[in-house]
Amino acid sequence: MQYAGIGFVNGVLPAVIYPVLQGYLNAEGTIVVSATLLVQLPWSYKMFLGILSDCFPIAGLRRRPYMLIGWLLCCCMLFLMAVFPEAAPYYGDPSMHLTSPDEWTEAQRKTINPHAPDAAGRYVIPMMMAAFGYLLVEVPADAVTIEYSQREPTNTRGHLQSWIHSIRMGFSALGALVVAVAFNGVEYGGSFDFSLSFPQLMFVMGCLCLPLGPAAWFLVYENRVELPKFRSYISQFWKVLQKRAVYQVAAYKFFSGVFNNFNIVSSSNIKLCWVHATPFNSSIMAIVGTFTYAGTLAVMAQRGLHWNWHVAIAATVIFGVITDCMMTMLVTWDIIRSQWVWLGVPVIGEVPHAVRFIVSNYIVVELIEQGTEGALYGLLTATNHVAAPFGRTTAKIINARFHVWQDDILADTYETRRDVTYTILLCYGMKMVSLIFLPLLPNQRDTTQALRRQGGVSKRKGMWMVVILMAALVWFTVVNVLSMNPATECWAITGGCEPGSDNSIGPLQP
Repeated sequence: MQYAGIGFVNGVLPAVIYPVLQGYLNAEGTIVVSATLLVQLPWSYKMFLGILSDCFPIAGLRRRPYMLIGWLLCCCMLFLMAVFPEAAPYYGDPSMHLTSPDEWTEAQRKTINPHAPDAAGRYVIPMMMAAFGYLLVEVPADAVTIEYSQREPTNTRGHLQSWIHSIRMGFSALGALVVAVAFNGVEYGGSFDFSLSFPQLMFVMGCLCLPLGPAAWFLVYENRVELPKFRSYISQFWKVLQKRAVYQVAAYKFFSGVFNNFNIVSSSNIKLCWVHATPFNSSIMAIVGTFTYAGTLAVMAQRGLHWNWHVAIAATVIFGVITDCMMTMLVTWDIIRSQWVWLGVPVIGEVPHAVRFIVSNYIVVELIEQGTEGALYGLLTATNHVAAPFGRTTAKIINARFHVWQDDILADTYETRRDVTYTILLCYGMKMVSLIFLPLLPNQRDTTQALRRQGGVSKRKGMWMVVILMAALVWFTVVNVLSMNPATECWAITGGCEPGSDNSIGPLQP
C-alpha cells in the first residue's frame, strides 16, 4: 500500500510539469529541465533521511513514525497547492497553441502574458516539498524491504525487490494516466474541451493520500529498538564507507550515471513545437514507458538473476542508443515529424534504465550491513539520484551554447536542425562513454560477495567518495533553485537565457 501511494504521487507530480510549465506557462526548455530535477531533488537526500530513520527512533520505532510524518508533510503540501491562486496562462487565446506565430492576429498577440513563465517557481517548490514528504515514507519502507529481502534464499534473492518496484511503477503509470486525462485541455496545449485546474488535482491527491499515514502506522509491523548512539553509528557507517566494495560500486553508480543522464535539453520544446505532442499522448506514452520499465524489472526477476550483469547493461544501453538516435534524427530533419516517433524515444530508454537500476539494487542488497541498512541503502541508491541531476544540469549548461532555444525551434531553420543534431550526438555519445565504467561493477552476486570479503579498505578513497557526492549535490541543488528565480534564472551557471531576451544578462554571465 505504501509503495502504491508513493508510486501514484511520484507519477503525478513529474507528469504535470509538461502541460503546466511548457503548455500553460510556456516556460523555456531549461526551466522545464530544472523543474523536473527539483521535483526529483529529494531523492538525492535519501542518505540523510536514512541516517535519520536509523539513528533517531521515535518511541523506540525507527520506521512507522517517519512514514506517518512523511505522509502528513506530503498532504500538507498538496492541500497548500490546492488553495494557491492559479497563475494566468501565457496564451490568452488557447487556440494559439494550434497555429504558428505567423498566423496569429494582432488581437491574439495582445493576449500573451509575457510574465507567465516567471510563475514556474510557485508551482515547483511546493511540489519539491511534497516529494520530500513521500520520500520520508520511502526510506523506512526500503529499510523494511531490505530486512525481508535478506531473509530470501540466495538463489531467489531479489524477487521481493523486483515485485515491489513493479507495483510502485504500476501505480506511477496510474498517476500519469490521471494527468493524461485531466490536463489535456486546450489551455495546456491539448485537444480536450474539459480539464482540471492544477489546484483541483492537488486537492484530489491530498484526499487520496490522507489515509496512507494511518495505514502505515497500523499495518506496518516493527520491533521496538533502543536509541542507538549517534557517534558510534557514524563511526560504524564511516568504516563501511571505507570498504572497497562500497566506494567502488558508488563510483560506478555516480560516474556512469552522470554520463548516462546527459540529455537533450530542447526535448520539451521539440515535443511542443515540432511534433505538437498533446499532454494526453505524452502522458499515455509515459505510461507505456512505465509499464516497459516494470516489465523489464519483472523479466530481470524471473530470468536475469543469474545473467552476466555487465553484458545485460551493455547490450541494453547500446540497443537504446542506436534506436533512440535513429528516431530523434528522423524528427530533427523533418523526415518523420510524428509525435509518436518522438514520444517513443523515452519508452525505449526505459529498458536500459530499468536494467541498470535493478542490477545496482541487487548488488546493494549484498553490501548492506546490519545496523546501517537505511543509511547505506540510502547512500548507494541516492548516488544515482545525485548523478542523474548532475548530468542533466551539466547538459543544460552545455546545450545553452547551441541554437536550440524555443524561438529557434519555432523558426526550424537549417542552423537549428544542425545544432539540435549536435546536441543529440553529444547526448548519445555520453551514454556510450558511461559503459567505460562497467568494470567497477561486479558482474554477479558471487563476485559482489568476493569483493566485499577481499576488497580491503581505504580511508582516502572513502573520503573522496563523500567529497565528490557532497560537492555534486550542493552544486546541482543551487543551480536548479536559482533557475526557478526570475532574478537569477539567466545567470550563466543556470544555463542562461536565450540571447537577446530581456533577461539575458546576469551577474555571472561571461
